[in-house]
Amino acid sequence: MSDQLDLRDLHYFETIATLGHVGKAAEKLHRSQPALTGCIRRIESTLGTALFEKEGRNIRLTPAGEVLLARARVLLMNADDIVREIKDYSSGAIGQIRIGLVPTAAHHLLLPVTRILSKEFPNVRLKTVIGQSDLLNKSLKDRELDLIIGLGSDLDEDFESFPFFQDTMVVVANSAHKIFEEKATIQDLLNYKWILAPKSVASRQWLDQTFELQGLPKPDVQIETNLLLMIPSMIMKTEFLSFISRLNLSASDGGNKNLREVPLKETTMQRNYNVIHLKDGYLPPVTKRLRDIFIQQGKNLFEQH
Repeated sequence: MSDQLDLRDLHYFETIATLGHVGKAAEKLHRSQPALTGCIRRIESTLGTALFEKEGRNIRLTPAGEVLLARARVLLMNADDIVREIKDYSSGAIGQIRIGLVPTAAHHLLLPVTRILSKEFPNVRLKTVIGQSDLLNKSLKDRELDLIIGLGSDLDEDFESFPFFQDTMVVVANSAHKIFEEKATIQDLLNYKWILAPKSVASRQWLDQTFELQGLPKPDVQIETNLLLMIPSMIMKTEFLSFISRLNLSASDGGNKNLREVPLKETTMQRNYNVIHLKDGYLPPVTKRLRDIFIQQGKNLFEQH
């Protein structure tokens, strides 16, 4: 019996382990259950140990299976990288870039960066995903994305990060709001209802913590939304307060001229935008170029938008 593991068998094993059920794996992989059972038996025979044990109608990994799953995922990801690298090499480094952006970055950067990229690499295919940092970080970790434009400094140790722009978050209201009749304090903010991002978003967590550190209740949130780019237009037409990027107050962002900052030191938050990729992941030449565009020109593109 060979002591070598087959990549296809490892792929089937990874799917079975993820779903915890041979039947579901067979359906997803379009293979028969006996074929997948035979795959597991081959791997167990090679390794000399059981990989699964029954758990009701499902199966679960043994400790040896857990170790193999972690190793198998790395091997399969590396194999995918090899295929992509060779294809890029043989095609002159023209391929697909998979990039994720947080909403504000997408709003300000996606169009100008796409214009720059299309001039240099007219045949490149760009796949974009817009989402919050936690979703993008997971997609990058799973190698579903090549590059992300995200926020914060507390990043995974497997990530390589390059900060390129410092943004400021502030409390805002429509320019005719009653809060501007007198100089406001942080406690005055609690007299009004808010539109805010979900609690999983870092800026929302920072704002809630700010009020708590002052010995005050958290803001009274009447509308919670993950459609962050819609918040400025919602604020302009209501009496709600919100907490958004100061970039939304820019005169060049014509639709948001009716927004006004509530100037308070306590509720002013600094945050960094970073271009992030995996330390050990393969970066095609065109993806490296895109990374460099963000690092070298991202600050100006933010400020010029």
